[in-house]
Amino acid sequence: MEDDEDCGIKFSFRRFRVPVKRIYGNRNVFLLDVPPNLIASWLLFWMPQLVRSWLQRLLPEWFLPTSVILKERNPNKADSYENEIATYLHLRSLQGTYIPRLFGEVAVSDPHAQRYQISKRPTPAILLENVEGVSLHNLPIKELGNPRLLEELQNIYTLFTKGGVIYRDPRLHNFLRVDKRIVAIDFEFSRPLSSKITNEDELETLKIEIEKRKRQAQGAELERPVQGPVILNGLRVRESSGTTTHDKQRGDEGPVYPRGSAT
Repeated sequence: MEDDEDCGIKFSFRRFRVPVKRIYGNRNVFLLDVPPNLIASWLLFWMPQLVRSWLQRLLPEWFLPTSVILKERNPNKADSYENEIATYLHLRSLQGTYIPRLFGEVAVSDPHAQRYQISKRPTPAILLENVEGVSLHNLPIKELGNPRLLEELQNIYTLFTKGGVIYRDPRLHNFLRVDKRIVAIDFEFSRPLSSKITNEDELETLKIEIEKRKRQAQGAELERPVQGPVILNGLRVRESSGTTTHDKQRGDEGPVYPRGSAT
């Protein structure tokens, strides 16, 4: 699909057309603004909480939030697509808290793709919760070095192990700081967990990446010019130019998951 292209979405018994916006430069991951369903909104307003939750699980296509993430299947990586769906189902109890919620699988009618492909069949895709957060890679170094953050990562990996899944993509880009919790995204490489394997090695990989980021920041801090006059042989020569500090949030590497959940 192309940015802002108007595409048709078929989700179970519901069909609608929306423009899409690509949120990763080289991946088929898009942001969708879903048109509101007035009847569903009216029902949710009047129904008791228990009935509301049951109906949302039974008919998710009619009770979608106004903003969702769509991930198309890459025909060259069909296994990754199936892995992601299987992992979300395997970790159903973590959806909406530690991982995005999976609303379901849809069919996308992509006019641009169908003009250049032999097959005219719709493209399979999944709809995910659009989580508001910032990737751990882009956190300020002070927050990234907080021992509490390592405890939260340890907790997520423990939950993955208990859920029978090995994550297999331990990068700071794939974990989001969302309010006071961490949310993991992107499960294309995940697999069912063998009884002889744990997620501990992956957690160590993340710890190494955190330490690397801290060393990089410390090295840049040491190279920063010092504010104030330069004195040579007892004489004031010139004023040195200052630079911005490294307490500010970095966003120079990798995408920030859109504000506005999807793994």
